[in-house]
Amino acid sequence: MTDVSPNAPHDAPVLHPRLAALAHELDTSRAALLAAAHAVPEAQRHRKPADGKWSVTDVLNHLLKVESSSGRLFSVYSRQLRANGAPVETETETASIIDAYTRFGMETRSRLVEAPELVAPEAEARFDDTVEALSTSRARLLAALREANGLALGTVTAPHPRLGSLTLYEWLLTIARHERRHIPQIAEIRDALSRLSTS
Repeated sequence: MTDVSPNAPHDAPVLHPRLAALAHELDTSRAALLAAAHAVPEAQRHRKPADGKWSVTDVLNHLLKVESSSGRLFSVYSRQLRANGAPVETETETASIIDAYTRFGMETRSRLVEAPELVAPEAEARFDDTVEALSTSRARLLAALREANGLALGTVTAPHPRLGSLTLYEWLLTIARHERRHIPQIAEIRDALSRLSTS
């Protein structure tokens, strides 16, 4: 068993299987997201395909805000679990939570949801700055994930504004699946801008 996160320090302890699987989900989702974003021509990354629509930069800035707020929640709740006396290596469950997560339908875009003001993109956001901030936010999240290694994170829940009560494992997975939800949106923006430039 190894720590699958490429961002983990070389001397990092081996992650519990559930956290290792979640770290992998976070890494693969982020790689796919950035690949989609960088596939959009640089000159079009700030351009909106229509009034009221998001640019590629807007999408990334929204995801940055979501990860930052969700990451803070995960860090606070997992530290509280430790502060309440939970020793390291209390997690005894090893069954994956990845497959069970499909009940939320997070990745489908058949039902569009308006982002709350708290995580709406900033008007002046810049693409390169947002990508850099995403890297910093992800490093913080993975550090919190490693700090929570061994804790029974499935025993702690916190309310999600859209999905209801989620365990701390599910909060981590939500970040990854939320990014995957927006990857098709980036492709839609790219295609719309391409049609505008050729019309």
